[in-house]
Amino acid sequence: MALLVGLLIGGSRFLYESSMPSLVPHDAQGGIWVVFSSVVSGGTVLLVSLFCFLALRFFGMQMRLWGSVCLLPLIFIVGWTANTMIHLTQIRHALVDAANPTTEPDRLRGLVGYETGFGYEIDNRIASNPNTPVDVLRSLYGKSDQVGTVMCLARNPKTPDDILLKLASRDDNWKEWIQKSLAANPRYKEITGPKPSAVPSEAASR
Repeated sequence: MALLVGLLIGGSRFLYESSMPSLVPHDAQGGIWVVFSSVVSGGTVLLVSLFCFLALRFFGMQMRLWGSVCLLPLIFIVGWTANTMIHLTQIRHALVDAANPTTEPDRLRGLVGYETGFGYEIDNRIASNPNTPVDVLRSLYGKSDQVGTVMCLARNPKTPDDILLKLASRDDNWKEWIQKSLAANPRYKEITGPKPSAVPSEAASR
């Protein structure tokens, strides 16, 4: 019985937490998530099983005080696990909302810098989102050390023209990658491409 309870609680945490990397399939930290989840979930199974076994045993022996003492860490572990899963749900919603082009601008503004455990993934998604307000895109441009975010800005047609031009003039180790991102941006092609020749007026042509 105790082992079954431990497997239920620890296993639920593992299944939920280990599914998180699927939301960010190309992130190198996904493997760390799975390893961490395996260790913590395994510990959760052992601790829950142990304290559940002791509590049941003490209560069965009519030693209610000791049974209650064993219930306290059990309640703490279950509450901690539940709180962790709630937090993971919030992270999941944040990642989805940051990438959704229909997300409200205020929601995107509030997600900037949100800590997910996946580096700057949230900022990268917001920088790529066509519904992100201009002031937010400008604030993300200020995070020049987040190269992934900068490259997302370079690909976003909604990024202000002056920022695209500044990115084009950037000369550092990431110049080649930024240039490739700009090359995929139709807006950048518009502002840097050849300007159409003015059509002479009828009066001027006579």
